[in-house]
Amino acid sequence: MTPRFSFSVTDELFLHLESAEEPFGLQLDLRFSGHLDEQKLEAAAYAAMQVHALASVRMRPAPSGDGHYEWEQVERPDEDPVLALDCADDAAIEAARDSFYSRRLMLENAPPFRLLIARHAAGDWLFLKMSHTATDAAGAYRFLQSVMRQYAGLSDVDPVGMDVIRARNLGHEFGAKSLAERIKRGTGLLAYLVDSVQLPTRITPHFGENSAGVAFVSHTFTAPETEALGQLRQGRGTINDVLIALLHLAVERWNLSRNDKAGRITLMNALNFRPITWRQEGVGNFSLWVNVATREHERRSFEDALETVAEQTRKFKSDESAGLLVDLLEMVQLLPGTLRKSLTKLMPLTGNFVVDTAVLNNLGRVPDLPDPAGKAGRITAIRFSPPTHMPMGVAVGAVTLRGELTVTFRYRRAQFDKHAAEAFRDTFLSLRKELLDKR
Repeated sequence: MTPRFSFSVTDELFLHLESAEEPFGLQLDLRFSGHLDEQKLEAAAYAAMQVHALASVRMRPAPSGDGHYEWEQVERPDEDPVLALDCADDAAIEAARDSFYSRRLMLENAPPFRLLIARHAAGDWLFLKMSHTATDAAGAYRFLQSVMRQYAGLSDVDPVGMDVIRARNLGHEFGAKSLAERIKRGTGLLAYLVDSVQLPTRITPHFGENSAGVAFVSHTFTAPETEALGQLRQGRGTINDVLIALLHLAVERWNLSRNDKAGRITLMNALNFRPITWRQEGVGNFSLWVNVATREHERRSFEDALETVAEQTRKFKSDESAGLLVDLLEMVQLLPGTLRKSLTKLMPLTGNFVVDTAVLNNLGRVPDLPDPAGKAGRITAIRFSPPTHMPMGVAVGAVTLRGELTVTFRYRRAQFDKHAAEAFRDTFLSLRKELLDKR
């Protein structure tokens, strides 16, 4: 019998957020010094699918109906997961990337990812697009790690005893265990909702196009520059907190320089709630999205912004806060399917039309990837970004590999043209330089 298992609460939320015009695919790119073998990569992708249940599935309506869905595991893909394209120059690479990530994955056909080899004389790029309905960013990176291990001929298995399918139900770990606990949480949940639904500042559009699609600009900090960024923590937070505070200040500077307002700025930020014993394992949705907000008086200095941000993220990382978020999601599941779908666009945690200015997802210092060697050479660059939709026209992804931090700004074409996106990125980079120059 074909294995089938229900969507998790977060799987369904991301499914309802997606549309043909605004797909919800995660971006992970690698550049190589040499050239990839398409057949070898295809074999590696098939082998990696066998390791991770949620990398070899397609979507099917659940027998119960009412808008519920299940994943159906397959032995062979419905569509070839590996594509290849010759690119004459860097402009062709950019065009290939933009087109690839602007197209929606049809989840009715397995698998819930695609790989594209963008061939270039100076070295190939490998693009991985993976549906956020199937996995979060950490899971997408874990799948990429599997593909590269298989390509390099290395062993690749999940930890013994790890039940990914069951663990996706975060209610088992964080949900209220009794009526008394649920009632106690109610006050905190109400306060969170009241604060979350206040209208946020929007990033001022600049030369945006009247069209769908996404594009990308990036910047990589050298290992010494990445270490220097850590100085901005000042004992008050994490690197993630530093990035959030910098992005809040960058939005404020950008808007004010264009004679626009910058009141309540709030970023959608992902927190990984995988079990501590396998924090960087498991393909699936184990992250919860939270809203990290600052107001004008909390951005009078970087120190003020960092302290405000760090206080919020410390609270969100607690089991109590995770429980509040899980309780909210499970309450939504009790509603009819049509109502759940419409409510998704209006509720916190989902990067909705009401509560957020932009998106920031930091993968942190990720486990290393093996260099494939041979004709493919070595890995020379990485890029990552989460999805977003209008009116949140900017999503920032951060990832640190081999000591180097890369930030990628994914932007909707309705928000910026390329020059405006580069200017927004440079606003962020200038703030970082100014702060370090003061030290």
